[in-house]
Amino acid sequence: MRKRLLTKLEKDPNIDYRGENPSRMDNLTDAVFGIAVTLLIFNLSNPNSLKDLIAFTKTLPAFLVSIGFLIIIWKEHSRFSEIYGLRGPWFVFLNSLFIALVIFYVYPLRFLTLFMTQAIFGTDLPVTISPQEIPDIMIYYGFVAFALYFILLWFYHLALKKKEILQLNEYEVMHTKMVRKRMILMCVVPIASILLVTGLRGVSIPLACFLGGMMYSLYTPAIIFWAKGYEKKASELIDENPDFVAKES
Repeated sequence: MRKRLLTKLEKDPNIDYRGENPSRMDNLTDAVFGIAVTLLIFNLSNPNSLKDLIAFTKTLPAFLVSIGFLIIIWKEHSRFSEIYGLRGPWFVFLNSLFIALVIFYVYPLRFLTLFMTQAIFGTDLPVTISPQEIPDIMIYYGFVAFALYFILLWFYHLALKKKEILQLNEYEVMHTKMVRKRMILMCVVPIASILLVTGLRGVSIPLACFLGGMMYSLYTPAIIFWAKGYEKKASELIDENPDFVAKES
């Protein structure tokens, strides 16, 4: 599946895609993501009446959001593996920790799906949470998001340490450093949200939850700013080195 997807995605002509043939570790990771999606849907209650069927259908929007989280994380891992094709004990350890977190993330995502459905539609689903516990939920999810992106950050750090072994060219080194910066941004936002919620919950729980949630909206301007910086550095390298070519628009 990963190999077929790569052929359909736009490739950067200045990057050598070393992982076009997925390793057994890549296949295992893909299988784990597939299991995670399966567990997410099959852990929902089976409808036994029209009322149950309607309630089940109302979980679809929240379920799609949860699936979206998993797809985003899977795509990050897939893109890394396609470019670098890393091997070795450190990578196996980090990847094993990564897929363990993905499986662990299923039940929190299931809880989020049911909670969002109950909050939006007022359905009678088996989710019990008091307003005082919402900050704890936000802190919990913040730590899980941080942990996943922190491992991805170490993937890129490991690739930079092995740049001679991987024979990364100047453009690929720039790409690796820039994506590592993006992973740092992805780690900083949930940590900032956690600190904000923790600091304000004693003052006002609604305010702490609102501002803590709004922190994640910083992803959009941060990624836009990062993308402009990436384009600038890539253009400078292409202008300086005739061996590199601009991507087709």
